[in-house]
Amino acid sequence: MIYWLTQTQAEMPETERYLADYLGEAEREKLASLRTEKRRQDWLVGRWTAKRLLQRVIWEASKMTVPLNLIAIGNDSDGVPFYQSPVSNLQCSISISHGHGRAFVAAVIKLDWPLGADMELVAPRPDGFVEDYFTEAEAGLVRQANGEGRDRLVTAVWSAKEAVLKALHLGLSVDTRAVSCLPETGDGDTAVWRPFIIHLDEKRLPRPAPDLAGWWRSDENFVLTLAAQNP
Repeated sequence: MIYWLTQTQAEMPETERYLADYLGEAEREKLASLRTEKRRQDWLVGRWTAKRLLQRVIWEASKMTVPLNLIAIGNDSDGVPFYQSPVSNLQCSISISHGHGRAFVAAVIKLDWPLGADMELVAPRPDGFVEDYFTEAEAGLVRQANGEGRDRLVTAVWSAKEAVLKALHLGLSVDTRAVSCLPETGDGDTAVWRPFIIHLDEKRLPRPAPDLAGWWRSDENFVLTLAAQNP
């Protein structure tokens, strides 16, 4: 099961209280190292959302309420987030996406499980963007859409690629055309989870990849995507 949560800055407590009550020492040091106010605010809403989600996951798994300041979020040498707690040994994998004053976080109760969560603002992107970063299959899908539907579809494809590359712990270190993501479209509400098909070009990847599944949905003016290893 994949747990997930989205939150905005408006849902966070007042900043000074947040720093005093909910961040550990290492997290305060990380916050202090961020140079711009935008990066600090995005980082804060990402950590707040991750802590709230993990608090819920720990409760559902063990019926234990862990204070948020005892849920510490760090990053390994590849930038992949992880959590630690002195009062819970629940094994979880997490993925965090944040920007534009909001965050999207996903978690599974499995350690080192391939998982990627991404959130992107729906915005117009030129044909050149599609030509440079999309596979021919993805570009062909985009050519079937127009107007706002095209903007949302291009955003969904790009976000799906980001989620898959996060799950592979590669980020944008490889050619984005090594990953092809084809979101399910058609009639109906896009504010529900729908699958997207994943094709990987193993020749362009630095190591063998796990079998992944993906999902996408709209959330107001944003697109959310998830990629995770098939159980």
